[in-house]
Amino acid sequence: MRVGVELRLAGDPGELFADARALETAGVDSFWAPPDRDQLTLLAAVAAVTLRARIVAVDVTPESGGTAMLDRLSRGRVAAAASHGEEFRISAAEGEDERWTRSDVPVGRAAWRELRDASEAAGFAGIVLPNGPRLLDLLRNPDVEDDRPDLRLAFG
Repeated sequence: MRVGVELRLAGDPGELFADARALETAGVDSFWAPPDRDQLTLLAAVAAVTLRARIVAVDVTPESGGTAMLDRLSRGRVAAAASHGEEFRISAAEGEDERWTRSDVPVGRAAWRELRDASEAAGFAGIVLPNGPRLLDLLRNPDVEDDRPDLRLAFG
């Protein structure tokens, strides 16, 4: 199950760029921006600090412009997605569209496994999650149990 991350520029841009690099290293497939008038600017900045992950523009038409330059800046990593509520479709060059779903970041590893399994069973290619501190931990350690018997012993 692939993971996409929706990035929002809410605070310091340097933190957002550091997050993007860390998320890419953790295996994120793609970066998404909220579909607003500034999404291409945000995606271009993220493309400049990342190397591998796809850059996904949502509900951008060729008439709106800017995607050709974004594709050049990202070294060919741009994909266009159409939104349908909480579901997205990315048109693939091979002819078969990719279906993605949007979700909140799960509260724990068990919920993360359930979300991945349910999304895969529903035929989704990936899940788009909002960026947050918990997400990076789930991506780096997806199946690590939080069971700490040493802490239970300390409590008697």
